[in-house]
Amino acid sequence: MNWIIENAVSYGVFAALFAWLLYRTDKRNEAREKEYQETITKNQKVIAEQAKSFTHMSCDIKEIKGMVIKIKDREK
Repeated sequence: MNWIIENAVSYGVFAALFAWLLYRTDKRNEAREKEYQETITKNQKVIAEQAKSFTHMSCDIKEIKGMVIKIKDREK
């Protein structure tokens, strides 16, 4: 990246400014992307935990349904 800045300086102030802004923007984007990836990783863990909970809830609901059906059959 330094050679870009050195070449830009030889072309004038505006070229140097452009190169500096480009470099700064790239660094900010890298940091932002890292934060996004960390957030995505955390969210994936939460989603996996919720999926396990829903699976357990589904089993519990089936069990309760079976109990209710048995009780209704007894009442008939």
